[in-house]
Amino acid sequence: MIGIPVEELIAKFDTYQQGVDFIEKQVTAGKLAPVKSSGFNGKRPPLYQRYRKIKPKTDHTPLVIQADRTIHPPLSAAFYKKHPAQFEQDQFMIYALQDWLDAHPDFCEKISCNERSFEIFGQEKVLARHGERLCKNLSLDISRLAFYQTCEPLFVVSKSSAPGNLLIVENLDPFVSIRNLLQQKQPTVLGFPIQSVAYGAGRRIESTFMDLLQFGSDSQKQSLNPVYYWGDLDYEGVRIYESFASRYPDLSIVPWKPGYLAMIDKAREQMTAGKTMPIYKEGQIETEGAVFFSYFDQAFKDQVTDLWKQGRYIPQEILNVSHYKT
Repeated sequence: MIGIPVEELIAKFDTYQQGVDFIEKQVTAGKLAPVKSSGFNGKRPPLYQRYRKIKPKTDHTPLVIQADRTIHPPLSAAFYKKHPAQFEQDQFMIYALQDWLDAHPDFCEKISCNERSFEIFGQEKVLARHGERLCKNLSLDISRLAFYQTCEPLFVVSKSSAPGNLLIVENLDPFVSIRNLLQQKQPTVLGFPIQSVAYGAGRRIESTFMDLLQFGSDSQKQSLNPVYYWGDLDYEGVRIYESFASRYPDLSIVPWKPGYLAMIDKAREQMTAGKTMPIYKEGQIETEGAVFFSYFDQAFKDQVTDLWKQGRYIPQEILNVSHYKT
C-alpha cells in the first residue's frame, strides 16, 4: 500500500498528542501528505492511517542557464532547456560530443561505432547505448558522427568474381557440401545455377547479412536480387526465413525452392519405405508460415504441415552431395 503507517511516523514520541502535532506540522510544511484512501486511525484527534513523503521541488534554473550557455551549434539546447534534470544526467556526454564536433567541423572518414565512441567519449560503448537518443535530444543528424555498425562477418564462398545467384544455407553441413561443389566448379546444385553460397548459422544471418551489404565485393552486391534462402522444414527454420526477409524489406529474399522441394520428395520416398521423420526439438514455437508458404503450391504446404501436426520435421541433412549433383 502507498505511504508510511502513521504508527511508524509517531513511534518516537512519548505521547500521542506530540505525534499529532508533528504530523500536522509536516503536512503544513508540505513534507507529508495524507493517503486519504487509508482512512482514519480511530483515535482522537484523528490521523490518517498512512502518509506519504513529498519530495521537495528542485530549482532547475541554474541547469537551464547552463544548458543554454554551453550547448551551441551544430547542437541545439532546446530539449535540455525543457528537461534540465536530463541535462544534468547527460552533461558528460554532451560536453564530450560538443568538443569533438568543435575539433571536427567537417565530415570525416567513417570508422566503426565503438571506435568512434571511444574517440568522442573515451568509452567504447557509449555511442551504441546512448548515441541515437543523445543525437535526437540535441537535434543532430547521427550520420554526422560518421560511423558504421560492425557485426560478425558472413562467410561467403564464390566460384569466381563474377556476379550470380547467392544461396544462404541455414546449417553447416549442407553449406560445406555446396561450398565444395562450387570450389570444384560444379555448374549447378540440384539443377539450379549457384554462383555463391553463404553460411547463415540460424538466426545469426539477420546480423551477419549486414556485413555483406556493407563490405561485400561489388560482384556479391550485384547478386542480391533475389537472395535465395534455404533451411530446415520445421517451425524454427521457417521463422528464421520470415524474420530474415522482414529485416531487409528493400531486398527480395525468397525460399530456395529446389532445396525445399527436394527435401519433401526425399522425405516422401523414405516414408513410403517405412522410415519416419525426426521428432521436433523441444521449445519450438509454432508458426503458420504464411509468407514462406506463399512461394509454394497447396500440395507442398499440406505435406509439410501434416508432418508438423505429427510433431515431425525435415532437416536439411536429408540431402547430401550425391543429391546436390543431380
